[in-house]
Amino acid sequence: MYQGGMIVCADDADYSSYSRLGLRCLECGEEVYLKSGSEKKPHFAHFQATYYSKCPLRVTGYSEGSSGLTPEDKKQRRELFQNYFLSMIASSDDNFYQKIQVVKEKINTQKLNNFTEACCNHFSDNSSQLVTECRIFSSKTYDQNLLLQILIACEAIDYLSLSSSRILLEQLVHYSLDKFCITITDNWDNYVTQIKPNEIIQQIKDILINVSWLSILSELQEIQRSRRIYGFG
Repeated sequence: MYQGGMIVCADDADYSSYSRLGLRCLECGEEVYLKSGSEKKPHFAHFQATYYSKCPLRVTGYSEGSSGLTPEDKKQRRELFQNYFLSMIASSDDNFYQKIQVVKEKINTQKLNNFTEACCNHFSDNSSQLVTECRIFSSKTYDQNLLLQILIACEAIDYLSLSSSRILLEQLVHYSLDKFCITITDNWDNYVTQIKPNEIIQQIKDILINVSWLSILSELQEIQRSRRIYGFG
């Protein structure tokens, strides 16, 4: 994901690649991790399914459960993959998580749940259109870094449209809601009914486009490199 859709071979990956590069299955788009051992060649495996997966590349014996996994295999978890992803988006706003909490406190739970579901469904149904919109930009502003930024944003949109990424998408819906409601001093419950799901998903698209993916990835990789040098990871 963080290489803009570049294909990665298992022989070229290590145990940190799944989160550092945002490894996803070429077939279904789900997160994958590296498996390597003395008897099998290095290969990628799906995490244990939390949603029904039709991916023809998912091999039950390799992905369902922890039997046969090495200690290095077990360190690779979907939760860490998703936390890494969300932390990059949150890094541009020191109050990212606080704003999400404010939305949960100011809007009736049932009303928020219904609105969130509508937005998530609209996002998933229109993810291809959002990707197309991301790729429309002025040739005058074209450069290699901008292109990679856009490709990463497109990968992020596609990833967020998956059922297994719903919890991440829900948080981005709530964060986007705060941007709409922040100027409202009275009842947020009344105001949220005036917001259309398409307005929210456009806001999410803009957020993803404006994430400084390249600089954040560079900083995180430098931190990981320092931790390895000093024996902390």
